Amino acid sequence: MKGFFKVINIFLLVIIIFLVGFLVGKKYDFALDDNKDIIGLQYSDNEQKIRRLVSLIDNEYVNEINSDSLVDDAINYMVGKLDPHSTYINKASVQQAEEQIKGEFVGIGVQFRVLSDTIIVERTIPGTANTGKLQFGDQLISVDNQSLIAKDNKTIETLLKGKKDSEINLSVIRDKKPITVKLKRTIVPIATVTGEHMLTKDMGYIKLTRFSENSAKEVHQALDNLVGQGMKTLVFDLRGNGGGIMRIAEEIADEFLTKDELIVYTQDKSKKKKYIYATNYGLFEKGKVYVLIDESSASSSEIVAGALQDYGRGTIVGRRSFGKGLVQREINLGDNTRVRLTVANYFTPSGRSIQKPYDKGTAKYSDDLYERLKSGELYNKDSIKINKKLEYTAPSGKKVYGGGGIIPDEFVALDTNSVANWLYYNQDANYFNDFLFKKIYSIHDFFMFHNEKTYLRYFSAGMYRKEFLGVLGIPVNEFNPIYSTTVDNYMKAVIAEDLYGSRAFYEVWSPEDEMIKRIFELENKSK
Repeated sequence: MKGFFKVINIFLLVIIIFLVGFLVGKKYDFALDDNKDIIGLQYSDNEQKIRRLVSLIDNEYVNEINSDSLVDDAINYMVGKLDPHSTYINKASVQQAEEQIKGEFVGIGVQFRVLSDTIIVERTIPGTANTGKLQFGDQLISVDNQSLIAKDNKTIETLLKGKKDSEINLSVIRDKKPITVKLKRTIVPIATVTGEHMLTKDMGYIKLTRFSENSAKEVHQALDNLVGQGMKTLVFDLRGNGGGIMRIAEEIADEFLTKDELIVYTQDKSKKKKYIYATNYGLFEKGKVYVLIDESSASSSEIVAGALQDYGRGTIVGRRSFGKGLVQREINLGDNTRVRLTVANYFTPSGRSIQKPYDKGTAKYSDDLYERLKSGELYNKDSIKINKKLEYTAPSGKKVYGGGGIIPDEFVALDTNSVANWLYYNQDANYFNDFLFKKIYSIHDFFMFHNEKTYLRYFSAGMYRKEFLGVLGIPVNEFNPIYSTTVDNYMKAVIAEDLYGSRAFYEVWSPEDEMIKRIFELENKSK
């Protein structure tokens, strides 16, 4: 096993690269309020100055110049001087930003993978107009006589997306035979609840990836489904959730809090405060709740986690969250560009702000994860720096702290010797996953692949283990069979995601999850 653990021991480097890469440029971590209009503003002297300068450059400057680009650069510079989460959205990025907030886009609703320059269909997204019209293993050759072969993802998306209700003709190879499939472009939901299943007969699991327009409805529906299956305890997974619409976070927190309990309050530049209270419409106001967070859980995720922690309504499990307590407002600048401007601070019911300091500049702010790694915080709860001056007494009587994220009630270290973590976070995961996709694509008519329940219950990926270990770079004679189940579950989970989506992935992978294992330990202790 020496060779295997030599591979495992580079996990620390891999996880640093993965996490830092995930957080760099995370200006889209936001708690966005719903007021997009700024009323009553008059042109200031500075604004008149800028308008006059741009006009002079357009009309008088001796060389040809793209003043749009100049203005974009100038706005980016100014907004970048404010705080780490105010951001400028240029024309090219507006559509993507809208899709992120709305949780939907106009397209044909197909999940695909590109292999050897060819688009291979994994599945059509359930609930869309084209459900069932394409099959797993179909090769997409052209759309309206425009080739899709050897195109980059951006070009593919451009060709497949378009105006709502417009139709396209797809040239497809199915089972080595060419066919033509007519599809309609419709609104395609981007699911934010990407995990929903029962962990035990009375414990349910929901994973939420962001807070978009439809997220509260998705969570409500998931809660309703799981309660109907006998759920008494919920594991609510907010790991990696970078935030979203603040109103949606409030609605989701309301599912767990009772009437008139304070969810969050904000304070703007004029010191005006706005208080948001729970109603009596929550679906899970009495059940037991565990909330999973990590260093990538930010903003709206922290609003929910903070409220449940303050009232003792949930046990927070994991590692200290990102630490983002600012509220942005998205404002249209009049030319299809927008700015997300920080307009307020938000506070948990105890009165704490969880915003980490940013007075030393954006670069220092972005280095926070490096500092957590260097201090050992990701591996040891005692290494978390607590500012005793920012101690608050929560409504539950618990002592909580502001100034830098939500500190979990139950700490789960980042285990660098965990085979499960090494597989899940590995920077070569796409390469591993391509290998597995090629395997199932070669037998894509296998009967188990056409029924999700049958697959989840009976399929074993162990037949691929020997080859997969070769892809991992692990000699079979150095592999300890004790890890066989973990490796097999990883392969089965990845294949499940290709065939049925992310919910199937999490259903298979949950038994290997370190934080979920901790919850089972806590449950056993409480019995």
